Amino acid sequence: MGLAFCTIASAGAVSAQGIWDDPAFSLYRQAVEAMDRKDYGRASDLSGQAIAQQPTHVLAYYLRGQAAMFQSRWDDAAASFGKAVELYPGSFAGHRDLGGAFEQLNRPDDAAREYEAALALRDQDDLHMRLAFLLLKANQPARALPHLQTLADRDSKAPEVWSALGRAAYEKSDLPVAEKNFTRAAALRDDGRAWFNLGVVRTRLNDLPGALQAFEKAAGHDETRVPAQKEVAKVREAMKQPTAGSPDRVMPGGTPGQPLPSRRY
Repeated sequence: MGLAFCTIASAGAVSAQGIWDDPAFSLYRQAVEAMDRKDYGRASDLSGQAIAQQPTHVLAYYLRGQAAMFQSRWDDAAASFGKAVELYPGSFAGHRDLGGAFEQLNRPDDAAREYEAALALRDQDDLHMRLAFLLLKANQPARALPHLQTLADRDSKAPEVWSALGRAAYEKSDLPVAEKNFTRAAALRDDGRAWFNLGVVRTRLNDLPGALQAFEKAAGHDETRVPAQKEVAKVREAMKQPTAGSPDRVMPGGTPGQPLPSRRY
């Protein structure tokens, strides 16, 4: 009886242990706790130790990438997130954060590839927006446009989306669409640049009362006050002469025929 009791007790002690008590997972758990304390150096070290115990520990690679990201160590973040998605290609978060690391490293093509991979796994508006503005910044508007249009079709509440679509339409000389998009941008956020650009489009459409209203709104903002006030004077003068032409007018720093780019995401 005594021997049997000892055997049962021993079995009970063994059953209290689980896989999370094994070294690789124990170290990972400690790394998570360090992250929760915002001790990113410790989290990086512990996740590295977990990887040494288990070289295919996807969660540890991802956590080490996060720790590097919070320390702005973008090369290390990219390496860790890259290993995570190599081991687990179906990770939305892995592809998204690898894209973010590449974006910080000024590698737009690599970033776009990872964002697209993430979108293939999960269709997320925030990521459509991030990718669109990455591509615009990289001077790839044709690739950005479908993502902007997707957001517009979903009635995005981000004024930057509508301003970007407004500029795209303006550059194609599609003034009615440009007017619609800049109007939407200005309605979502009272922004001087959006109002100024709306005034530019309405002037070209020969909607002088509408242009005057937009330029007056732009004049109420510090960043556009001076050029908008000049445009207000010009429009008022043109309204006294109905047969006068409507030359393009742009903010300083713009190119004739193109409105100044609106603030971007």
